[in-house]
Amino acid sequence: MTDTNNPIKPPTIYDVAKAAGVSKSLVSLVLRGEAHVSEARREAVQKAIDELGYRPSRFAQQLASSASRSIGVLITDYKNLSYIGFLKGLREIFDDAGYQVIISDMHRSQNFEDDPIDAFASMKVDGLVIATEVGGLRTHKLDIPTVMIGQRETILPNSDMVFNDDYEGTRLVIEHLIGFGHKKIAHLTGVGGIATNRRKAFSKIMKDAILDDMVFGNGQPTTEIGGYMGTMELLKSGKKFTAIYAANDYMAAGAWSALRENGLSVPEDVSLVGYDNAPVASDFLLKLTTVDEQGIPVGRQTASLLLERIGSKGSYKPKSILIKPTLVPRTSVAKPKSGK
Repeated sequence: MTDTNNPIKPPTIYDVAKAAGVSKSLVSLVLRGEAHVSEARREAVQKAIDELGYRPSRFAQQLASSASRSIGVLITDYKNLSYIGFLKGLREIFDDAGYQVIISDMHRSQNFEDDPIDAFASMKVDGLVIATEVGGLRTHKLDIPTVMIGQRETILPNSDMVFNDDYEGTRLVIEHLIGFGHKKIAHLTGVGGIATNRRKAFSKIMKDAILDDMVFGNGQPTTEIGGYMGTMELLKSGKKFTAIYAANDYMAAGAWSALRENGLSVPEDVSLVGYDNAPVASDFLLKLTTVDEQGIPVGRQTASLLLERIGSKGSYKPKSILIKPTLVPRTSVAKPKSGK
């Protein structure tokens, strides 16, 4: 019978050292595969490891080594399903290269007042992927090969950049809506660099087309509630509109809720377009026309770029890669009602 009050403890590195008749430091040298250990002592340590069933922890090995074979990935929020494609592409490349991917949630870190950059540094990750806003993080002391994703407003020194062409994606949306006969197009924006890029693109394209630049939702989060609040602001403004272009698909979903609440149907009364091609965009009720920012290819490109940087051993010139988006037409866009 097992004594539950005195459970058997797993063997430690000290147990191995004692059984082999050597020091803990020498056991560490053997575990790291150092060459300057005599064959007799190496065999004694290995025999003790086998007999005791000792299993060194991955984290302990990382601390003892200059390379952890791990990559830190910082995202905004686990609940944001827009990351699915990106993370899939990222892991395909890193898994093939033998790297462990460690994901940290910026939203959770803020709640617990942690700095995820510090956490990754303590883990001695070989590289870092930042796919979120970096304001407030202690990035000034960052000495890890890094690739930034999605934004161009805040560029870390010596980091690589992989970003979506927000101007091109917005142009595709506006041309699509104009092609259906829409001229009164409202844009839902929100806080953050990516939303800002899309708002700037919208304003320029609308002005170039000599159309009214209607922007709502300034200061709102780029979430469903932000889209809902921005649409309510638009409806209360009294501005006439026939279509809404939202900064992302979640804001578009919030806009859809606000429109329905006010007796308006998509696309019969108002056409609606999002961005990101998130899972919510293909919902069986909404069927949202959106822009695919090529999440899987972006993830693959990011991983390949970071591996190239890690392998360069310091002699490396930072790169910026622009990914072209594509339009995904669904059923949320129709011709405006006559007279509107």
